Amino acid sequence: MRVLDELVPIIADIIGAHCAGTRAREEFIRACLRMDWTEAQAMVQGMLAEPWHLIGHQESRLRQFLELMQLVQGESASSIADSLAA
Repeated sequence: MRVLDELVPIIADIIGAHCAGTRAREEFIRACLRMDWTEAQAMVQGMLAEPWHLIGHQESRLRQFLELMQLVQGESASSIADSLAA
């Protein structure tokens, strides 16, 4: 999903800015590349747990990313179910 691919670096930058001095940005990108949506989702939800640290449109970007991840997970689950049914 192209939109998701475009959002990954933006979300990674948000995470990196708020977790300076850590490898959180790299860990987020690695989770997305592995398509480990559970890990990526947990990191984004962690950011949303403290919205007072977010500035500008960061909160809306994080929420948008979560919505897209849920769509991707739903598509993956239906693809697997279709494969099993065939």
